Amino acid sequence: MPSNNRITVNLPSKSLYSALKKLAQKTDLTLSGLVQKIVIASLRSDATDTFFLEGLRADTNTDEVKIQKRNLTRILHHTLSVPKEGYTSDKLVTLNARSIVLSDYQYAAPDVKFTRHTQSGTLGANVSDELKKLIRESLKEYVNSRVPIIIGQLGGTPDILHLFVKKAVVRYYRDDHGSIIFKIRPELHALPLFINDAMNSRLDLLQVKFKQFKDVAVNGWGNMKYERLVLIDNASTSRSGGYFVGVSLYKLDYITDEYKDFHYIDINSDTGLESVNYMVHIHPRDVKFKRIS
Repeated sequence: MPSNNRITVNLPSKSLYSALKKLAQKTDLTLSGLVQKIVIASLRSDATDTFFLEGLRADTNTDEVKIQKRNLTRILHHTLSVPKEGYTSDKLVTLNARSIVLSDYQYAAPDVKFTRHTQSGTLGANVSDELKKLIRESLKEYVNSRVPIIIGQLGGTPDILHLFVKKAVVRYYRDDHGSIIFKIRPELHALPLFINDAMNSRLDLLQVKFKQFKDVAVNGWGNMKYERLVLIDNASTSRSGGYFVGVSLYKLDYITDEYKDFHYIDINSDTGLESVNYMVHIHPRDVKFKRIS
């Protein structure tokens, strides 16, 4: 084909690329030949083209009927492991999404700053944005350090773990030596996931994002990539937004290198060493600052 007729398209994910490759193999076409045929069939209304497209949908979504019949959001509340060979039903593990309150910790800022609205010589309520950012970074590091303890409270070791700081109250005051002391109490929403449930759910749980409700209502999110969005309940206390996960148009593979923004930890369990990919989410709206005497 002449190069002036060529179009280069970047697919939104490796999962879609993998799905197209499998379809090309089933239809005995090259990958470019399959894409060309899909485009032509989509532009025409011929019965043969319609039959071809319906056949592709059937091959891609063999489990689609089962998926539509069950509640897609179930996995956001509890996740079930796949029994290993030789395991009996009483050895199945179910993990539930839950709230976890961590113990208070203190943060000592290297150089405490307040906004220009703070009166000189007093402790005002307007902590600078730079300091707030430092405190949120400190909070994320603190949650990271508590991950093994958090996993120990879940009743099992998940493959994927999302930790949302749904509420963090930062109380600060000046001590007898004139230093500013920050005491932080984080409350988390823990969302543990087993990989088999994640793969079968069609929920893109590697791309959880905080979105404003108005923005989602007006603009949507990834219409070319997602069928719809699902709000993760209890993950944020903000009244104007929350954490959303997209429902993919096709089954996701959860390829290893797609965990690029996750942390990784090995956990010793009853069945040996298990690996957990986890992410800590903190949004500024969920971190509240309060001056105390």
